[in-house]
Amino acid sequence: MKKQIIKIFILTLLIGCNSSNYRPKYTDFTNAWERENLVGKVKTLEQYKANVIDFETGKTETPIREFKKEYTSIGNISYQEHFDNFGKLEQYEKNEFDNNGFRNKSISENLLFPTKSVEIAKFDTLIGKQISAQINFNDTIHFKAFFKYDDHGNLIKQTNIQNKDTSLIIFKYKYDNDERIISKKKIESGQITITNIFTYDSKGNLIELIGKSEYFGEKKSVNEYDNKSRINKVTHYQAGKIEKEIFFDKYYNQTLIRFYLSNALHKETKYEYEFDKKGNWVQRDVFLKEHFRNKEFIPIYTETRKIEYFD
Repeated sequence: MKKQIIKIFILTLLIGCNSSNYRPKYTDFTNAWERENLVGKVKTLEQYKANVIDFETGKTETPIREFKKEYTSIGNISYQEHFDNFGKLEQYEKNEFDNNGFRNKSISENLLFPTKSVEIAKFDTLIGKQISAQINFNDTIHFKAFFKYDDHGNLIKQTNIQNKDTSLIIFKYKYDNDERIISKKKIESGQITITNIFTYDSKGNLIELIGKSEYFGEKKSVNEYDNKSRINKVTHYQAGKIEKEIFFDKYYNQTLIRFYLSNALHKETKYEYEFDKKGNWVQRDVFLKEHFRNKEFIPIYTETRKIEYFD
């Protein structure tokens, strides 16, 4: 017990020394590091998964690689690989960038089907937004898309052209006095298909998002924050019924997920972490409690990450 306390204390010091200034971002990401909640200038990231084969001891099988990602020095993903449940390469994606750091070409290939796609993208460097995409699938299917934005930088018009057929998607927004989105409507073929309503607290934090659609009905997510405006809980509802609650630590790592069925707690997934000196997790132990089956959490798998940094 004493050794465990010392280990936790040292780990806390390491995290505190290297990530005290880190604040997770929830929107408006400028690179993949922010979108994937990574601390520091990550160069490569490999993730492995090992299922638990002995619930009593927590012994796991041999880890299987899930994915590998390579990043540029400004945080864009230049190359990534995804593997199947046996560790065999399943899909890869290679991205190329222009001198301004904008992705102008992506090559993706699925080795199981197989299928291959090549996307050529164009950006408006003045607004930093993609304005067109051209995609070829297996050198046969040809797809084009064109994008237009409002003065806030939000997409308002998307024109799709495939096999000489053209479809149009329109997005309409309403903003409050602080230029925050309070409503967003997606219109296809002249019909409103999705309506989103946004609500903020006095600090400008998004606290509620409601989505309405004829396809999925009404969905709602409610965000709760700590006294430093960091998300510590998100609750999801479907048609007025609670679906799940997600709890986070201050670095936006999931610590607990509660799943509900007909408004009753059904099962829970718990996460325990080990971190490196930068503040990124390098081991995540996952536990499951199924309330209809067992009263205690049991270990189900462990994920580990190998991280290489630029600095």
